Amino acid sequence: MTDLLSRGNRTMGSRTGTNLLVRSFTLLCLGVLAASCGSEGGVNEPTGAAPESTSSTEHLTAADVQTIIAQAATQAQAVGLPVTIAVVDHEGVVLGILRMANARADITIRGGGSGGPLEGQTLSTISVPSIQTAAAAAAISKAGTAAFFSTQGNAFSTRSASFIVQEHFPPHVDPSPGGPLFGVQFSQLRCSDVSRTGHPASTANLPLGLSGDLGGLPLYKNGTAVGGIGVEGDGFYTADLDPSDFDQSLEERIAAAGTLGFSAPNNIRGDKILIDGITIPFSNAEPPTGLNAVPYGSLSGTEIQAPVGSPATGFTPATVGGVSGTIDPGITIVASPDPGGLTVPEVTQILAQAAVQANRTRAAIRNPIGTPARVSITVVDTAGRILGIFRTIDAPIFGFDVSAQKARSANFFTRTDAATRLTSAGMGAYVTALTNEGLPLNGSTAFSDRAIGFLSQPIFPPGASSNFLFGPLSKPLGQWSIFNTGLQLDSINLANVLSGTAPCTSLAGLQNGLQIFPGSVPLFRGNTHIGAVGVSGDGVDQDDIIAAMGSVGFEAPAGIRADSRTVRSVRLPYLVFPRNPNLF
Repeated sequence: MTDLLSRGNRTMGSRTGTNLLVRSFTLLCLGVLAASCGSEGGVNEPTGAAPESTSSTEHLTAADVQTIIAQAATQAQAVGLPVTIAVVDHEGVVLGILRMANARADITIRGGGSGGPLEGQTLSTISVPSIQTAAAAAAISKAGTAAFFSTQGNAFSTRSASFIVQEHFPPHVDPSPGGPLFGVQFSQLRCSDVSRTGHPASTANLPLGLSGDLGGLPLYKNGTAVGGIGVEGDGFYTADLDPSDFDQSLEERIAAAGTLGFSAPNNIRGDKILIDGITIPFSNAEPPTGLNAVPYGSLSGTEIQAPVGSPATGFTPATVGGVSGTIDPGITIVASPDPGGLTVPEVTQILAQAAVQANRTRAAIRNPIGTPARVSITVVDTAGRILGIFRTIDAPIFGFDVSAQKARSANFFTRTDAATRLTSAGMGAYVTALTNEGLPLNGSTAFSDRAIGFLSQPIFPPGASSNFLFGPLSKPLGQWSIFNTGLQLDSINLANVLSGTAPCTSLAGLQNGLQIFPGSVPLFRGNTHIGAVGVSGDGVDQDDIIAAMGSVGFEAPAGIRADSRTVRSVRLPYLVFPRNPNLF
């Protein structure tokens, strides 16, 4: 899932109230593995997955999609829950949707809080015509989440996603900071302007963003990640708010049946990957043995989309800095039109520096241990214009949108007119809250996304055990939920989100939304702000070091970096690097 945090590896910033159990797990893991706590196994240990070189080369056929849906529908009939089943390919193209007879059309959103425009809302339809029902939108988002997070080195589910977006990591361990991908749920939205141009925006991104609701599992074919299946039928769109139990979600059981013959290789599943000695959950269900699937043509229900085969990848091969990867052919490297802005050679240099560091950085969440981090890298100018995106080989798809969100977020908060823009958009309360903390948004502070995320948590400082207030960019506990995160949600245009209409926010420069977990830094020419670089795809500490190395020659002046500022007597973080980060 990518962008997960190596929690014990700190070089800058602060952490208050660290849970002793989590620390003991970290020390144990370090003692056993010596070099890395990212995952189980040993260097060159077989994973069951095909090589990275097969990424995007295997594809689901229409017959495969029929088989997957039929298997899931047969299990749904067996457990007595009519559902909507969606299958997407590795890059989010919807390959088939079946709404079984008598399946619910609606979803009620529950994120564990009591406030915000989404919490408790019931949706029956989505205004995107091809989707028809809210349940279909949820099923697509679940399938897409599993597909976008999974690669040749790791396989994650919506259960995995839920585990790392809540107010504590691990959930319910209090005190502890928020999850490492805190806020990632508001990405991959169809209103985003960062969509693979090889596939239409109406099918490539996800109607409800990334999902933590159980019932989304990845699909593999011949050991290669080829997509995901999502199942919705219980009427609630939520998260696994109590991952300590071994609940048997009917939606997850049905999805697991759909993966029969297309299951993720065992040794790269989330439950074989450790973060600070903590296992990431994958699924509480396995494909049933002896399943006698009803033929697809005999299923009753509404075929919202007839099964089709996956098209060829929307990415094309490219090499930057001697590092192999891919680009979207519609997003080429360009110069900023700003006076004194980044030139094509400079954008290429930043991408290359980051790509070289990625290729030598020890991955936190990929098996086998000893493989390099795989990420997407985005460079933007001061207006938030995308100047280039490079994706290293087999980088998870979700990082394509998120790396741009991260770059734009660091850039936006570092602008001299950030306060004016937020106030004009009706979000002046957040400007006031930051000003009262000694952080006027007037260009006097260079913000990384780690600093922005630090200020966006409902417990401040993150992990505090007592006498805490909520962060100035967050909602207080009780109101906060994964669907009510504070400025991140309040900046979103919900009508555009639900209709898939760009832009996602009314804030120029944040067209695809604000992101609040680490992996970006602003770029400067001397003392002049000229843009930002964002990285997404592995552990957030790994993303930080890759972004930092990308910025070499364009670093923010030390005296204005966020880590030179304190809020409530706590020094803000700017960057955190992993311990022993390099493979060579």
